[in-house]
Amino acid sequence: MSIKLKISSVIIFCLLAASCEKAIDFNGEEQLPRVVVRSEPEADTNVAVRITYSRFFLAGGSFKVIKNADVRLSVNGTQYTGLFNDSVYVFSYSAQEGDSLQLSVRMQNGGEDTVVTAGTRVPFRPSVQAKETIGNSCHFVLNDRRSEHNYYRLHVLAIDTVYNYFDADSNYVFAGDPTAVGCDTIVETWWPLFGCSDAALTSNMTSVITIGGEETYEWLLFSDELFDGQSREISLKPSDYDPFYYEEYKSASGSRSYILVLESLSREAYLYELSVYKQENGDIFMTEPVQMQCNIKGGLGIFGAKATTIVSLGTSSY
Repeated sequence: MSIKLKISSVIIFCLLAASCEKAIDFNGEEQLPRVVVRSEPEADTNVAVRITYSRFFLAGGSFKVIKNADVRLSVNGTQYTGLFNDSVYVFSYSAQEGDSLQLSVRMQNGGEDTVVTAGTRVPFRPSVQAKETIGNSCHFVLNDRRSEHNYYRLHVLAIDTVYNYFDADSNYVFAGDPTAVGCDTIVETWWPLFGCSDAALTSNMTSVITIGGEETYEWLLFSDELFDGQSREISLKPSDYDPFYYEEYKSASGSRSYILVLESLSREAYLYELSVYKQENGDIFMTEPVQMQCNIKGGLGIFGAKATTIVSLGTSSY
């Protein structure tokens, strides 16, 4: 009995302490602004770089864009110069799979030259073959590239094509009803949650929501650590939830197509996205904040790259 009372007292004390608010003055030293670089070019698109100054967390306001920097990009030994255009520096170079990129930013900061640098490599597009889709269970094979570490991000896109039949009085009727005189076609796209039982893909993730006892995800970040250089068959089960289902469409017929959007990420982009995810979804009360991944030498931010493969996973009628 005494142990239970002690535990209860501790719980009550914690709740009371949590309910009390007290303003505490910040007496720390305000840090000087640092250069922040953000760029995640994609294969076959022009490289663009956003450069700002960091902001003290109590200062408020917007981030100051740096407009007069000398921004250079070296690609396999060829030099390109970035031109400032509407808050970003744009290069005439279009990122190509396998290219090694070296970024250099030079500017005057407080009367002194400031130079920040970063490097990344544009990954190759994932090699994927879709397999038979049974019901809402989608299957595909990922052929992992050999002799290198590969990093991926996976999404599923759903495309609904709905046919709504109506009679002469504009009332919705079932398909095949002899009173039907016309049909409306509605196409909607959305990103369903999906289940995945492959631990090689889900080990770094925290479930978004549990449906029917099964963990589901909005997207997945994973590496090839457990299947390096192999062909791996992967199964996904998109959610049946339909965000575009309305009462008047109960008589509708149509089809649903699932599209796989699979990105290869550079190591820098993968670690950055993973750290962002864990910081936003971690238990902040019980754990220390996750350190954001940064690969900008002399500054802050991320310079990464990606390449995307889009594959149809099949269509089913309803």
